[in-house]
Amino acid sequence: MQWEAEARHREISDPDLPVSWRPADRSLVQPWGHLEQLAASGGGWRPPASAATGPDELAGSGPDLTKVLDRVPTCRLVVLGEPGSGKTVLLIRLVLDLLRRRAPGEPVPVLVPLASWNQDESDLYSWLADQVLQEQTWLGSTAATGVRRVRALLNAGLILPVLDGLDEIHARGRDRVLVAINQTLREGAGLVLSCRVKAFRHAVRPGPGRQPVLVRGAAGIHIEPLDPTAVGEYLTRTAGEGRQTVWTPVLAALGADPPPPIARALTTPLMASLARTIYNPRASESTLNLPNPADLCNTTVLPTRAAVEEHLFDGLIRAAYRPVPDLPGGHTAEQATSYLIFLARHLEHRLHTTSLAWWELQLARPKAVSRLQVGLAASMLGFWGWATFTLTYGPFLLPMTGLALGLGVGLIPKSATPPSQVALRWPRPLHLAAGLAVGFMIGFAFGFFYDLVAHVAGSGFDFRATLGEALILSFGTVPILVIDSKKATDIRQATEARVVLARSRRVGPAAGLAAAVVGAAGDVVLYGLTDALESALYFGLIVGSTGVLDSAWGQLGLARLWLAAQGQMPLRLMTFLEDAHARGVLRQAGAVYEFRHANLQRRLANRP
Repeated sequence: MQWEAEARHREISDPDLPVSWRPADRSLVQPWGHLEQLAASGGGWRPPASAATGPDELAGSGPDLTKVLDRVPTCRLVVLGEPGSGKTVLLIRLVLDLLRRRAPGEPVPVLVPLASWNQDESDLYSWLADQVLQEQTWLGSTAATGVRRVRALLNAGLILPVLDGLDEIHARGRDRVLVAINQTLREGAGLVLSCRVKAFRHAVRPGPGRQPVLVRGAAGIHIEPLDPTAVGEYLTRTAGEGRQTVWTPVLAALGADPPPPIARALTTPLMASLARTIYNPRASESTLNLPNPADLCNTTVLPTRAAVEEHLFDGLIRAAYRPVPDLPGGHTAEQATSYLIFLARHLEHRLHTTSLAWWELQLARPKAVSRLQVGLAASMLGFWGWATFTLTYGPFLLPMTGLALGLGVGLIPKSATPPSQVALRWPRPLHLAAGLAVGFMIGFAFGFFYDLVAHVAGSGFDFRATLGEALILSFGTVPILVIDSKKATDIRQATEARVVLARSRRVGPAAGLAAAVVGAAGDVVLYGLTDALESALYFGLIVGSTGVLDSAWGQLGLARLWLAAQGQMPLRLMTFLEDAHARGVLRQAGAVYEFRHANLQRRLANRP
């Protein structure tokens, strides 16, 4: 399972930094008595046997949130905390623990980053259905079937939405998310939602004179700052043999009153783990030339908590790209920093998201460059196909038709599409009829153009040939429609980009081969073997090359070349992303990458 692998990668099972929590501010959640009334009202609510008698009983510590969820009468919980307090880590562990103990008929928890929801494009259930289908391909042979089945599961309360990061939604849309949850989620359905405290307060109370938007039936917990003693033990335990004393100044700062900036910064698991990564060795790493953590106590250089946190974010990349035996080198820290700054700016300032979908990297190119690249590539490949007709119509046809193809393909607006894979399936009757009609019209237009050029060249106008080309292209759409490019819904394939790209790379050649067979078969009947071979080459190259350029593999390849030429990303782009994930700079959520923390992305995006 993907979340188990990600849990191991993030060392979530490490108990060295246990977190604790208290009940959330009562002004941010509905009264406990109201939750008990809902649970007892019927209507689909199924109160747990171990429900608490009041919010104070939700307080606790450790990595296990299932005990908290079991104590909420409505099985709805809001997890609040400061940036870096460990909200996402707790949710991952919650999902894994719920899956391990799940009995038949109980809801299946689904962890989804809220940053991926565009409220203007889909409602809550449609978006959730799309997220579920990315993991469970067996739920539907088609997207429509899958959406219907997932919505039925949601309506039956058999899916527990675990929504991470309400604060990653734009501030003006957070209260709309809460309204959508209240209006859409069925009575009795469970829910877990995480958010930063300040952002949640503003979402619940969006402004003066406006009615508060409380999550219906939800209790809440607030993650507490880390215990300074536990932080000190965590840092010295992982310091390496004979190096515990390097942390002495920091340990003194952790116990000082009032606490200095370094002590205030190290109150979250994120900052404590960054300090460990930067100043302590990895497994089998040399302890020579490691930076000195005493620098963190220099209040002249680092006078505020924010300055300490920025210093730790800046130091993460240098530490992550230190040479270690189990991570072969490929990029220096300076190169990696430059590439990561570009990615952070692309996400922060252009896409306005924290989710890096590798198939959307083509959007990092200017639109004009994207179209020009595709047009030029199509022209170059098209020249070879059109050249087969110079034997009949003369060499002057070559530049005209090659340029026409390049402009035609290049001017088609390109948009990022989800990863795709080759699938063989017979098109629906309406789809097939539309394909035949479009193919006939395109074939007639092309045939008329060719015959017109041939007439100008002195070869005469053959209307029969025009109709023949139209019929060939019309029936040529059938195998092209059968060889379809469908959205990959298998989470393993979506996560393993190389598998998806390999499948995507086959779409163009498969369509080209089908078009070549149909074109050759049609010309054998109409004109003979010689023209059939010309048509096979022509149709195969043109349709095949266009399919390659329009595939996820082709689009990513063109984007990769452009970004590498500009020095913005390495040529081996996917290898770089995988390596950054292995080094702990990026994390993975389903099919997309994210920076280790949203604040790291913002820090890099706004660096000079």
